[in-house]
Amino acid sequence: MFKGKSQRELLQVARTIIQPLKPNYHKGQAGKIAVFGGCEDYTGAPFFLAHSAALVGADLSHVVCEKQAAPVIKGYSPDLMVHPYLYDLENADLRQWISPEIIDKLKKKPLEEVLNAKDELDKIVESHVLPKISGLMQRVDMFVVGPGFGRDPLMLKTLIRVIEEIKVVNKPVILDADLLYLVSVRPNLVKGYSKAVLTPNVVEFGRICLALAIDNTDDVDCAKRVLKALGHVTLIKKGAQEVIVRNESHIVNEMPGSLRRVGGQGDTLTGALATLLTWAEHYKSGFWDGSGKIDEDEAVLLACFAACSVVRVASSKAFYKYKRAMQTLNVHEYLGEAFEELFGA
Repeated sequence: MFKGKSQRELLQVARTIIQPLKPNYHKGQAGKIAVFGGCEDYTGAPFFLAHSAALVGADLSHVVCEKQAAPVIKGYSPDLMVHPYLYDLENADLRQWISPEIIDKLKKKPLEEVLNAKDELDKIVESHVLPKISGLMQRVDMFVVGPGFGRDPLMLKTLIRVIEEIKVVNKPVILDADLLYLVSVRPNLVKGYSKAVLTPNVVEFGRICLALAIDNTDDVDCAKRVLKALGHVTLIKKGAQEVIVRNESHIVNEMPGSLRRVGGQGDTLTGALATLLTWAEHYKSGFWDGSGKIDEDEAVLLACFAACSVVRVASSKAFYKYKRAMQTLNVHEYLGEAFEELFGA
């Protein structure tokens, strides 16, 4: 499909799936993103992700997080809509639905045992979480699930149900961070769901390989074997280069980025990816004049490549200015500039 094309040529082709700005568009038509993530200990990841999606061009960014994390994430930026709909076992509100003794017992059980059991936690998710998110499920274009969740059993059980509900409404979803741990425990959670995109780093990819009994080799063929085992999903294997695989096709992003590695850069990439994949969905549906001419696999691969390229260029610019002092917010300073440099205004 893209065999023999240079990185510059791929960027030129990727312009075709960039949604234009038009005066007759209304708020939300350039993308409505919902990020499920964030607990008391990890509030940065969902913020970086939702903020990146907005800076790259999504109109609306929602964060659905654990109740105790919400005030912190709200304080980072008024541009994001933050919904405190999730609970972990440390949340005092649980005491009105479940006794402290049962909570203490659940904390002592092995995580996989709790995930596989049907217990009081399932009732909490069904009765007190899902009703709150049902409306959001219908409204948004793209879901991102996993950043900053941690390994709390109630949060992870909630993740499982969220994924199941996303599949019911048949919308695209990016699986990131702690959700990739769940994939290594339960590969069938997303197996065969063609609208799922997985974004593992080196450690997460190795964990998934182990779960699937696949030798972890650092090459495209290994990524394709993982993809085949998981069914018709899209895989972005992060590292020195991004290996992007969908069905029988792949692209390797070799653009230079930053030598600095700080927490949050992966979330920045996932946020950019959420916006570009939303536009790819709009492109496939013929949303604007001239769209819909390339096939679905091509559109998804180009969106992934474009997102990776934007973040690599922004990271390079941030590193050039800040050197070893570079932080993830410095990358965000350059996302708009990087996007315009690659794809125009």
